[in-house]
Amino acid sequence: MAEARLSHIHSQQLHLTYEIFVGGFHSGSIDLSVKLEERSYELFAITKSAGLIDHLVGFRSYAQTRGKRDKEHLSPISHHVNNLWTGDIRFVRMGYINLAQKFRGPEFAVIHPLPDVDDRKIVPGDRRRNTIDPLSAALRAAYSAKMREGRLSCDDSIPVFDGRRRYDLVFKDAGAEVIDGPYYDGTTRKCLASIRRIIGFSRNPFLPRSKDLEGGEIWFADLVPGWPPVPVRFKTDVGFGNAFVHLTGHELR
Repeated sequence: MAEARLSHIHSQQLHLTYEIFVGGFHSGSIDLSVKLEERSYELFAITKSAGLIDHLVGFRSYAQTRGKRDKEHLSPISHHVNNLWTGDIRFVRMGYINLAQKFRGPEFAVIHPLPDVDDRKIVPGDRRRNTIDPLSAALRAAYSAKMREGRLSCDDSIPVFDGRRRYDLVFKDAGAEVIDGPYYDGTTRKCLASIRRIIGFSRNPFLPRSKDLEGGEIWFADLVPGWPPVPVRFKTDVGFGNAFVHLTGHELR
C-alpha cells in the first residue's frame, strides 16, 4: 500500500492553508508546503498570529526542513526556524549526520536565545540521538495515519528534538469518524496526540494565562491521490478555551 502511494509522487508540491481559532476567535494562520520526491522531501511552514493574540505576542514563524526519504522512513538533513515573538528574534539551526545508513540525529544545534536566558535545561547530546525535527515528525505522523496491514491506524511514538526541547509525540488511534464542517465534510481518521516531555521545556507559557500544549485530537483525510493523509482538523485545550486548527485550502502544484 505504501509503495502504491509513493509511486504517484513525481516532484510535486502540496500547499496547505490552515486557520487557527482560539475561543471561537480567529487567532492565526499556517501556510504549509510539502515537496516529495522519490528520495527526498522538503517542508516549509509559515505561521502568523492574528487578532487579539497578535496584539499580545505578534508571533511570526518561518520553518524549513530538508531531508532524505526511503519510502516512509524520513532522515532530516537540515532544520531551520526563524521566529518573532513579542518583538524578540528567536532562531534554531540544526544539521544532521547519517553514517553507514544509520541515523545519528543532529550533528549540531545553534539556537538563540541560549537555554539559560530562556530558563531551560540544556538537552544533553545522548538525549538528542535518533530524534527528528518537528516538521519531519508531522510528515511521519501523516504516514502513520494510513492503511497498515489491511486496517487504518495512526499508532506511533516519534522522538523529537526541536533545538530546545526533547519530547516524544505519541499517537493513538481513535477510529474512523465522519465530520460535518465547518470547513471539511467527510470521513476521517481520528488520532489522539499527546506530548511526553523529557527535558528542555521553559517554565514560561507561550501566551499569558495559558498553559503549554499537552496534546489534542487530530483528524486526517485522504485528500490527494498518491499522497499521505492530510490533517484537516486539530483541537486542543490552551487553558482559557479550546483551540481549533482547520484546513481551509489545498492545492497540488
